[in-house]
Amino acid sequence: MSKSILNVYQGREYPYTYSAAHEPIAKVDPGQTVRIHCVDCFENLLVEEDQKFSDVCEYPYLNPQAGPIFVNGAEDGDTLLVHIEDIEITRDWAVTGLVPKFGLLTPTAVTEMLTESIPDIVRKLPIRDNRVWFGDLSTELSPFMGTIGTAPKLEAINALTPAHYGGNMDCPETCAGNTVHLPVLNDGALFFCGDGHATQGHGEIGGVACEVPVNLVCRFELIKGEAIGWPRITNEDYMMVVGSARPLEDATRIACTGLVDWVSAEYDMNSTDALLWITQILELRVGNVCDPNYSVVAAVERRLLEAG
Repeated sequence: MSKSILNVYQGREYPYTYSAAHEPIAKVDPGQTVRIHCVDCFENLLVEEDQKFSDVCEYPYLNPQAGPIFVNGAEDGDTLLVHIEDIEITRDWAVTGLVPKFGLLTPTAVTEMLTESIPDIVRKLPIRDNRVWFGDLSTELSPFMGTIGTAPKLEAINALTPAHYGGNMDCPETCAGNTVHLPVLNDGALFFCGDGHATQGHGEIGGVACEVPVNLVCRFELIKGEAIGWPRITNEDYMMVVGSARPLEDATRIACTGLVDWVSAEYDMNSTDALLWITQILELRVGNVCDPNYSVVAAVERRLLEAG
């Protein structure tokens, strides 16, 4: 494995869709350490609290992506492993707030009501001492990638929508120390990332996390000829599957079905036994409940699947 780091910059307009139609911005070999420079979800344009979200962005132009990155040797039907080594926050404040007609607790374009929407509010939150500060309150930094994925086979899908290829899953598990498994649906995999978060609660119920520009430091690996249907996340302790859909029940069904099938194959259980045991030890985590699709992480500890 090469010890040098390849720095990847966008160098042109940021794509706002996951699509195989975008020309790659770089080509990398599996095993090469890459630092991918990403702007925040508002393209670093929201910088003052007296601004409004409508001043700098218009749906669906959210979550500008860095990419695509062409991974040499990747072919349709492979699995791309993204080993996240670090997520470097590149400024000393985060932006958050409330966006009218966006979020779980407000009328939206697809959940219309006669009641008023939440207000348009922008807040800048200082980052210091490894914490994000909200007045006198604070929480520890826990950076992760809000969006990470590969290009779908045919569609061009906006970067706000998570689906089978990954995308805007908003799950805190896409963090340093974890490996994200993504389906390869095109030659080169065509990897995208962006929407860095300094921290975020599960569900992102208000619609906006602590948004920051970041550098994603990662290595790619290929599992040749082994296709997966939905993103997976692994570390030494856990195996996880992410499902994205509406309603939330369907996202949960996708994640849990994928986990049962995976455990059955990896631990030589039949699906009935896997379902019976996973029912007792499953952890369900909500990625987001504000986007066009909701995301759910189904997780299980490996030690509970190993005898002795």
